[in-house]
Amino acid sequence: MEKTDDLIAITNTSIINMNDGEIAEGMTLIIKKGIISTIGKSNELEIPSKAKVVDGTGKYIIPGLWDMHAHTSSESVTRSVLYPSFIANGITGIRVLSADCFEPCWELQMNIDQSKGLQSDVENSILVGPNAIFGSTYINGAIPGKPSTIKEPGNRQDGKKLVHLLLDRGVDFIKIYDEIPRNAYFGIAEEAKKKGLPIAGHVPVSIKASEASDAGQKSIEHCCAGSLFEECSSEEKKLREQITKVIQSREPKNMYSLVLELVKTYDDAKCQEVIRKFLENNTFYTPTLVATEMDNILRKDDWRDDPRLKYLPKIEHEFWIEDEITTKEVLGIQDPLIREKRFDIVGDMNKAGVKLLAGSDCGVFGVHYGSGLHDELELLVEAGLTELEALQTATLNPAEYSDKLEFLGNVREGLKADLIILNENPLDNISNTKRIYSVLSNGKYYDRQRLDTMLENVAIEVAK
Repeated sequence: MEKTDDLIAITNTSIINMNDGEIAEGMTLIIKKGIISTIGKSNELEIPSKAKVVDGTGKYIIPGLWDMHAHTSSESVTRSVLYPSFIANGITGIRVLSADCFEPCWELQMNIDQSKGLQSDVENSILVGPNAIFGSTYINGAIPGKPSTIKEPGNRQDGKKLVHLLLDRGVDFIKIYDEIPRNAYFGIAEEAKKKGLPIAGHVPVSIKASEASDAGQKSIEHCCAGSLFEECSSEEKKLREQITKVIQSREPKNMYSLVLELVKTYDDAKCQEVIRKFLENNTFYTPTLVATEMDNILRKDDWRDDPRLKYLPKIEHEFWIEDEITTKEVLGIQDPLIREKRFDIVGDMNKAGVKLLAGSDCGVFGVHYGSGLHDELELLVEAGLTELEALQTATLNPAEYSDKLEFLGNVREGLKADLIILNENPLDNISNTKRIYSVLSNGKYYDRQRLDTMLENVAIEVAK
């Protein structure tokens, strides 16, 4: 009888507990139809005769990783290139910041029906891909001087109506962006809270990070310009007014010069107050450090020389070139002091107990789909997190954020068997998350050969 993925036994392996980093050695896991049914000592556990046996000797098992700030592309590109790239890199879950669009859509976007269609194919084993949480399209609000509408709200009433529109579209959360007017934001936050629809994303220039936290925004993205640098400055009022004026000019330039002024006027006492707010309100924070590395002037590597480009579709490559030009025009030169303070603040938030989420912002220039999350984990360790804490940002914390701790985020009986088997211990070096031996996702087992074949097929698809 042919042995299938419905019954798998991983024998004589080491399991890393995501709560405390304890390693249980010489263990066997029995997985039935994608669920961890039994864990026990290998010398005490009987292996079912019908089980597919995986020798885990010398290996380490951790939960599958979540990229909590990911982007997708067109339906065809996402299906044939991005989704298999996530799985091949051990990314078994993604939170998509903007999985919808108000028609007509840009060529590198999908609407929510397309996004959910792909997810259905993943769940039904038609498509290899990660589990996903889907955000709305970017909610930016009415341009100053333009009338308020439901899709671009300028007041509280239209903000509330927008929540109902997005509920009807079936998104999992509302993606907040930079230019939502103050009253519209609070209308959205109030109605979303009432309806149980989370909001997440940027902190609009019209409000403070502490206000977003108080309003119930579930997560705040990107450290730290636009979210923390402003409120952590002793010159907050003056510099915030200047930043708002530049952004609303519709042609912002050299924004890093203002960011540098925020950094030079950093007030630790003020910042600690904001951090206390995050703790009080259980606000999650996604630093996306790797996305800000692309314009780091001290960076030695050029993304154009990255061998991973063979996995990037031509249409996305063309966008990256345009995105880099636009980004550098808007931001200018990033002074090293900005990076230093960014990393300090992430370390401070972690020490204080703020729940950090690992997110790559894959899709912006230089940040690769799937493998970009491993780059983010390395930078989180550089910012002061231990290897275990970095792993928690992509396992336990996403499960808590999603209210799914009883299903995901660790390796124990009864949880979903979305797992990575690693060749080396990631607690010794976080880069060992890249040393993937095999992946289990959505009830399927992918050995190294299958993962390599996936990547080869992606490269072939990209080269067409």
